[in-house]
Amino acid sequence: MKKSRCIIFGGGGFIGSHLVKSLVNKGYSIYVFTLGSKHEQNNLKNVIKHINLIKGDFNDANSLRKFIKPGDIIFDLVASSVPSSSFASPVDEINKHIYPHVNLFEVAFQKKVKKIIFLSSGGGVYGEKKIMPISELSLTKPISPHSIAKLTIEYYLQYFSRLYRIPILIYRVSNAYGPRQIPKDGFGIIPAMFFNILRKKRPILFDHGKIIRDFIYIDDLTEAIAMSFDKKNKFDVYNLGSSKGTSLIMLYKKIKEITKSNIEPLYQPKRSFDVDKNVLDISRISHEFNWTPMTDLNTGLQNTWKWLNSQN
Repeated sequence: MKKSRCIIFGGGGFIGSHLVKSLVNKGYSIYVFTLGSKHEQNNLKNVIKHINLIKGDFNDANSLRKFIKPGDIIFDLVASSVPSSSFASPVDEINKHIYPHVNLFEVAFQKKVKKIIFLSSGGGVYGEKKIMPISELSLTKPISPHSIAKLTIEYYLQYFSRLYRIPILIYRVSNAYGPRQIPKDGFGIIPAMFFNILRKKRPILFDHGKIIRDFIYIDDLTEAIAMSFDKKNKFDVYNLGSSKGTSLIMLYKKIKEITKSNIEPLYQPKRSFDVDKNVLDISRISHEFNWTPMTDLNTGLQNTWKWLNSQN
């Protein structure tokens, strides 16, 4: 049986490029919709012979209409902001984050696609919680324009799914890390720590390093998506993380040991959008698909450090 085309928006990024590899390994026909930057091309160089690169603008509805076909499976992995940058202009968050995604969904449903997969924020949409781990049934209470936008997109997807009766899968992802993740403002505490060490700078730990996060290695994340997305035919939401909490101070101690660094962190107060603790309950996706994360934090950090050194 011929498999549907998988159209991946954001397929040249950190998570996207790893997901492309996982889907190629499972025999899917992959189309990556991209602006074609050198960074994206470099991320995809090991699978470039097995995929189709389509240059186009995610914000251009005409490009989307020309390319998307009935029966396609749409992966929306595009990220335009992070919590720390979204405070600068909530209006930009609406124009640059919410509108383009809703526009994509509208075109996709008009074209009668088979399914849409959206990566949301497991660290943002739930907000501050006292009881851990956090299940998919927990009340959502986002505390930044970025996470408000993510949840708004989820609501639009739920609406479109009811209207057009097309399956939607939403994965609320914890803190993903691993090779190919580069430190940009607000993106990835792990690569930020590693890069600071490489540059002999003191990493910043907010709230004196007491903040607890759920870290999932990129290979575990993409394998979970690749093995589950085509087995569901309704609207569903899944948490996707490790279900293990690690404080930032403990994380940095592990990184210091791996890098053999003696650089001490710089402690700063907690930011307004930092929740004290975020650990996801992954029992639902684990039970339904017999999946469990295979990479412990130490191994994942070692793999990441090895990759970073290979880039310098």
